[in-house]
Amino acid sequence: MSIHASVTVAVRRALDPIDQLLALDPGRRGIGCFFRPGAARAAAHALRRARRVLITTGFALGPGMPETDGPPGAAVLGRALRRLGARVRYVTDPVTVPPLEAALALLGETRAIEVFPDGDAEAAARGLLRRLAPTHVVAVERPGRARDGTYRSARGEPVDGWNRPLDTLFLVGARARTIGVGDGGNEIGMGVVPRRRLARAGIPARVASTVKTDHLVVAGVSNWGAYGIVAHLGLLARRDLLHGGEVERRLIRACVRAGAVDGITRRREPTVDGVPSDAHAGIVELMRAVRGPR
Repeated sequence: MSIHASVTVAVRRALDPIDQLLALDPGRRGIGCFFRPGAARAAAHALRRARRVLITTGFALGPGMPETDGPPGAAVLGRALRRLGARVRYVTDPVTVPPLEAALALLGETRAIEVFPDGDAEAAARGLLRRLAPTHVVAVERPGRARDGTYRSARGEPVDGWNRPLDTLFLVGARARTIGVGDGGNEIGMGVVPRRRLARAGIPARVASTVKTDHLVVAGVSNWGAYGIVAHLGLLARRDLLHGGEVERRLIRACVRAGAVDGITRRREPTVDGVPSDAHAGIVELMRAVRGPR
């Protein structure tokens, strides 16, 4: 057994059922090295009584190439928080607006999307935070800058040209609580993970994000991390807030029709991180099953 596999097995033994699903590593990225047990539950507790939430998502790999990972998770989480009484808005790049709009529309949610302006990122971030006054800021599969200030894909390619510096929202000292959800070490929030752990997973320092959040949820696929938070929110609120497997399939297809691509294959196909939509639907249904009776 490889060191990654043995670490993953050891971690799973100490996890609750939802975490066991989040710790699955279909892409063999070695997330067992930096998985954070209990993080989805802790993030749910932090968000349980959120009043105003700003959610950012979108990881573009090139012109017209936003990933299928991110918008579904952001939309499902935003819907759950709205149902619990929060005012929810979204912020992203122009390239990610279409798939995010498609996901929100499919869920029947208001498409309250802000486009982060080009130009002075710090001024834009401060202005947005001042105007919206979020109590919580959440990132779902959103690139965070590496130590040299560059945003990079998992392959180490610079992606600055298609991803505006939305991580500035997490760096300007806002009073909001912050939550990051990621799966590859290069997303907002991964700055809280010791570099040696990322290195053990094979993630080089030039790729690793340095951007920290108050809570970090790691999952085999970032969408799953957002769904794990929603599952725990449902347990806390004693409400059914999580969608079903068929809706998951439709979410992925809607994002693809809107121009999103699989982050691994880089093709416009109904997959996320190289995993077919049926498998993602299965994860959602398993999360629904392991929550126990309502």
